[in-house]
Amino acid sequence: MDGHQEALIDVGAIKDNVSALVKHVGGAQLMAVVKSDGYGHGMIPSAAAALAGGADWLGVVHVGDALALRDAGFTAPVLCLLAVADAPHEEAIRRDVDLSASSAAVIATIAAAARRAGRPARLHLKIDTGMARGGATEGEWPGLVRAALDAEAAGDARIIGIWSHLACADIPGHPSIVAQLEAFRGAVRLAEAAGARPQLRHLANTPATLTLPDTWFDLVRSGGAVVGLSTLPGGAPDWLRPAMTVRTQLI
Repeated sequence: MDGHQEALIDVGAIKDNVSALVKHVGGAQLMAVVKSDGYGHGMIPSAAAALAGGADWLGVVHVGDALALRDAGFTAPVLCLLAVADAPHEEAIRRDVDLSASSAAVIATIAAAARRAGRPARLHLKIDTGMARGGATEGEWPGLVRAALDAEAAGDARIIGIWSHLACADIPGHPSIVAQLEAFRGAVRLAEAAGARPQLRHLANTPATLTLPDTWFDLVRSGGAVVGLSTLPGGAPDWLRPAMTVRTQLI
């Protein structure tokens, strides 16, 4: 007899986890990151449960996933986290999907798509504060900000956010956390001094959302915590519930 295996998804746990996270971070907005098919829990049902739990935003990696959320009827703000030059930016702009940008070249591509779409793109500028996984370096940052401001002045874009990603937030006390936090603050100061007026500054991933209030700023991005998971030592706190149960038949 073949063994039977199934993964059971408790969308109620996702809703409850998001409600608990919203309460935990207080005034900051919460983005439920539903990349990788909602971490294997199903992007569409995970997004629905997260929004029911009080999430303000949805986050995905690829524009195609953002468009799938729109096709499913979701009207909440959606950010595409990956800045790719050949993504379908025009359709994303038409459908009110926020786009990440980490180079002047990508901004030029997005601005051209915005002109075709007949409406400004909503940009989140990404600074690499030390993780080295996408984002403008410190040397590239002033040029990125200038390109975004030029696109804004031309009516092709609006600077909605400035963001970065922490490398070691799940290692308590790691020196890179303070270094990245200071680098992020410096990048925001430079952009604002140049004339940028971002609505949102966001840095915190799941471990930072759980343990580092200094990183919360205006919005936190939680992915694993939404489905009850964490890479922190000891795992997730007891006020989060894993949303997946895997069952199998012994043979």
